[in-house]
Amino acid sequence: MNSIKDKRGNSLTEEKEILKRWTEYCSELYTHQSRGDPSVLNVEEPTNEDDYPILRDEVVAAVDSLRSGKSAGVDNIPSELLKHGGESTIDMLTIICNKIWQTGEWPKPWTQSLIIVIPKKGNLQLCQNYRTISLISHASKVMLRIILDRLKPQAESIIAEEQAGFRKGRSTIEQIFNLRLLCEKHLQHQRELYHVFIDFKNAFDRVWHDALWATMKKFNMGKKLTHTIQQLYANASSAVFAHDFWGVVSHFCRCPTGVPPFPNSL
Repeated sequence: MNSIKDKRGNSLTEEKEILKRWTEYCSELYTHQSRGDPSVLNVEEPTNEDDYPILRDEVVAAVDSLRSGKSAGVDNIPSELLKHGGESTIDMLTIICNKIWQTGEWPKPWTQSLIIVIPKKGNLQLCQNYRTISLISHASKVMLRIILDRLKPQAESIIAEEQAGFRKGRSTIEQIFNLRLLCEKHLQHQRELYHVFIDFKNAFDRVWHDALWATMKKFNMGKKLTHTIQQLYANASSAVFAHDFWGVVSHFCRCPTGVPPFPNSL
């Protein structure tokens, strides 16, 4: 991290220059504008009304699901503080979560994330050889967990049986086991078996949001649910940690995909 290269391949060693390069790289990564067939956006408005309040029990379950020992977000509030905050903390979180649900307005610290860059492999003077990890507020994870728990039952009725990614009880180990069984059976019967592996570059960072909202409407997802998620992504912003990861922080920049996908953010 003492040296990084800019777009032209020039080495940067000054803290301000390194920080500026990381801000530039992350801004381009997260503000990438994906576009597809505009006809997919022509969908009818959903009829699924889900205008019912968030229950206190939902908040309690979400707080209990928080993991201990995780890094805090911009508010510097650890998950342990929320888990041991008592009844008053639960009451306040219930009020805030219901306000978000009804208005779509998220508290600003809940939409901000800190991007940590972790080296992967290859030339570590190139930004693309680092993995970007986003730290978000643990309080916002409470609302995210509630949204996710309300989304799952609707999604499960739509997702194909063959889909295994990010589904409970369908781990990578189980999929490797299934793949091995297929290989063994085909070898046993002397049949050909073809595998197709597709590596989508920055798949989660470059989702076409308009198509995502249209898809949710197409499958009649709840109106409140869709609107709440839309507002979260519309107001997301990020800052980049650079220079030995914790030395310097860049300014917050507008970043529509700054908040990670739900499975990774929890």
